[in-house]
Amino acid sequence: MALRKLNSLRWKILTPIILSLWLFIIGMGWWQIERESDYRTEIVDSQLRLINSCIAAQINSSRPDILNDFFDFIDDYYRQDSLFSAIRINIFNSDWEIVDAVGEPMRLSMAERRGLRDNATIVAAEMLNLNGKPYFCNAMRNPENDFMIISALPDDGYLEQYLSKGRTEVLVIMAILAVVLTIAAYYSSRFYGRNITLLRDFARRSAVDPEFTPGQDFPHDELGDIARQIVSLHTERQHAMAQMRKEHDVAMNAIEEKSLQKRRLTNNINHELKTPIGVIKGYLETLNTMDDLDDATRRHFIRKALDHANRLVDLIADVSVMTRLEEGAQLISTECLDYHELVYKFSHDVNESGVLGHMEFTFDVPMNVRVRGNVNLLTGMLMNLAKNAANYSAGTTCSLEYLGQVGGEFHRFAFYDDGIGVPDESLEHIFERFYRVDIGRSRKAGGTGLGLSIVYNTVKAFGGTIEASNRPEMGLQVTFTLPICTNR
Repeated sequence: MALRKLNSLRWKILTPIILSLWLFIIGMGWWQIERESDYRTEIVDSQLRLINSCIAAQINSSRPDILNDFFDFIDDYYRQDSLFSAIRINIFNSDWEIVDAVGEPMRLSMAERRGLRDNATIVAAEMLNLNGKPYFCNAMRNPENDFMIISALPDDGYLEQYLSKGRTEVLVIMAILAVVLTIAAYYSSRFYGRNITLLRDFARRSAVDPEFTPGQDFPHDELGDIARQIVSLHTERQHAMAQMRKEHDVAMNAIEEKSLQKRRLTNNINHELKTPIGVIKGYLETLNTMDDLDDATRRHFIRKALDHANRLVDLIADVSVMTRLEEGAQLISTECLDYHELVYKFSHDVNESGVLGHMEFTFDVPMNVRVRGNVNLLTGMLMNLAKNAANYSAGTTCSLEYLGQVGGEFHRFAFYDDGIGVPDESLEHIFERFYRVDIGRSRKAGGTGLGLSIVYNTVKAFGGTIEASNRPEMGLQVTFTLPICTNR
């Protein structure tokens, strides 16, 4: 677990930041220590150079006798200073004989003498091994009278202490600064790494819990904005998945419902086919086995078999129309039709042919009511409505009436009869396949039970609406809409 924390993104970011801060602090501290050491070295060197310059001036003056007084002054002046109390001042002539000195004289070897004389006129202060001991020296050669003046401080501990003074304070400041900046970087990374931690937890939760809804309040910065955007995408994805599941369930239900309807349709068709086929078979078997039937009975049996054969043909035709409407509605060809003309022709045909028996068809549709549809389907729709009224309403008249436009996109019509109507509980079912009302209507030969279902699917195929209701006076009313056609 500890190794995993060290390998986290936060530590990968924090570690180079802390190392960079430490390197910067160490570099600045080292530079400060060296700068302070150079500064103190310059101070010591300037003091030694000043002493050498004053001695050279005294030697070159007209009164070199006051040199001893100057040495006494130096001895008194630096006596209280622990750094300069051990100062060594030596004046050598051209033969390297000591002319005068302050402190213990310095005995130089030939190599040391040659090194000092070969240098420039003024030798900058530096640590030299003179007389077998380390000294901080400043040497000045006086060209006028070929004197060599050497001022030196022995490296006796006081000099080292003075030159390194302040180093401890700098190291302490470096350490404090490193600790403070490390803590600040740690907590800063912890604050700014909160978004990353929240995102990691969010990703882990969302991976194992599809219903997880994030509720973290991300900080208002760039990472927070990114985190909120990711959360928003996650929420949208959840909604999309929920919608997909919902649509999938709806599609599956639709498929199951369609499959159930097909099974019901198949069962109903089988049931409806058995009746006419059984009746036809019975009549034919009777005719085939009974040779002694009189002509009137024989003709009666043949007429009944023919009626049921016609019913069988109508049933197969209606099933074909239903299949076409349900599975190929988008393939049905449409055109602009004058609905008044179509209804007029239909009225003339059904009333002249007597197909409706005792019932009369009337209409009230203005001229130039143009609809978009299919001639055969719209004519078949009216025929099914009229036959349904003639067979089951027990009325004498059925009518089609124009009710006006709906929203500028559809024409609205009402088909009604003056019969007995249907029970209210049956109104929502009369457009279902093979549905029959038991009260007030008889099941007559020739009816397939698909007429109103074909009417319903025809209207839906053209994008219209349809509903059934009982009229306040008497009879059943079917109200439907057909799309307006504006093309001429």
